[in-house]
Amino acid sequence: QVEINAGYTTGGKLSTRNYGKLKTNLSRPYVDVIAGLRLGEFLFAGVGVGVQYAYAECKLVGLAHDITDVAAPETWGMVSIPIYANVKGYIPTRIIVKPYISVSLGGHVVAASNFSKEGCGKINGGLMMKFGAGVNISKFNFGIGLASQNLEWVNPAGETLFKAGNNAFYIEAGVAF
Repeated sequence: QVEINAGYTTGGKLSTRNYGKLKTNLSRPYVDVIAGLRLGEFLFAGVGVGVQYAYAECKLVGLAHDITDVAAPETWGMVSIPIYANVKGYIPTRIIVKPYISVSLGGHVVAASNFSKEGCGKINGGLMMKFGAGVNISKFNFGIGLASQNLEWVNPAGETLFKAGNNAFYIEAGVAF
């Protein structure tokens, strides 16, 4: 079974251990492809890969000056590639609508960001998790849930300035083959 899903994640603030919640969010549209096996009527297990574009107004500019002498850009964006394992448990029904619970666990690699283009260091990816529920209607998927993603900001000297995590809501729709 192969699924192609498009979605949008929003609502979360970046949260750090050292500096608390940063005044920026990590909204991101994404497209994922998940390939795997349908194991009977109740279970699906697969591997997913995708692309997402995170963007925000960079309200951590003042914070950036506190932790480094490098100025952060006023807006920021990044393209990252999530790679993860996905498991879905389907609730059996005798109709065309099949509710499911979905869990994804993996990581993401930052492919490009304007931090590195502007000489501000770079953003590294990290752990990525998604927990949600949805319905499969014929060959179409509709899902909602919570997504968690970690990031690391590294200065031009290669030192970690801070690590941040983001918890947000997602909504997605797709098709299964």
